[in-house]
Amino acid sequence: MPLALNRAKVYLKLTLILAVLLAVLLVALMNRRRTVDIWFFHDYSGIPVLWLILVTSVTSVLVWWGGRRVFSVLRELREIRREALAETMLTEQRRLAEDMAEREKRIDEKVKRSISNDA
Repeated sequence: MPLALNRAKVYLKLTLILAVLLAVLLVALMNRRRTVDIWFFHDYSGIPVLWLILVTSVTSVLVWWGGRRVFSVLRELREIRREALAETMLTEQRRLAEDMAEREKRIDEKVKRSISNDA
């Protein structure tokens, strides 16, 4: 059964890839001679639609990639801040533990002196 399921998944993926390639080919063939007039901070006329689609898709991928980079850097910055805060808290806890140990040592010495003075 797992072999049949894997085979079905592979054929389904292959069918989906072929469908996407067919759609891309169909869009390219139907728009190969079409032009468009656009405004992008300047009037452009007679731009081939296929070039416009290509530039738009490449720009979209680059913006997506750049956005992911920015968010990953922001996430790393938050992580660094958390680590710095945790390190500060750990240092403070160690200092407080040392102070507590010093106090306990003084109390123990006072108790020992008190016991030796009573005897």
